[in-house]
Amino acid sequence: MTDLSISGQQVLPTPPPPTVPEPFRITTNAPHQMNDASLTPGRRKLQKWLGRVLRIVITDGRVLVGFFNCTDRDANIVLSMCAEYLVEGQEPRLLGNVMVPGKHIVSLNIDEPDPQSSLLVQ
Repeated sequence: MTDLSISGQQVLPTPPPPTVPEPFRITTNAPHQMNDASLTPGRRKLQKWLGRVLRIVITDGRVLVGFFNCTDRDANIVLSMCAEYLVEGQEPRLLGNVMVPGKHIVSLNIDEPDPQSSLLVQ
């Protein structure tokens, strides 16, 4: 570490402030497309959903909840840190990374916390 002196007094540089890590960072293989004006509205919506928690109901009644990672033109969806719910209200089974075939998806929604149930709302 180098020291700086001003009028005979030793001055040490101040360390940079600590950075807070992001909980979940989205990366893309095509960063030039993230803000591309030529994207269709559907693709823009999908990009906004990246990294959000999705709740997917599939044809056999199971509910899958996890972070939205990617999709393809066949409507297959990849979720990370996914949990499977067989019956509403029971403990989930943790699955990890899951690929959900598009042909088995009955419904899909963004799983956001209810702002009225938050302890931060006064």
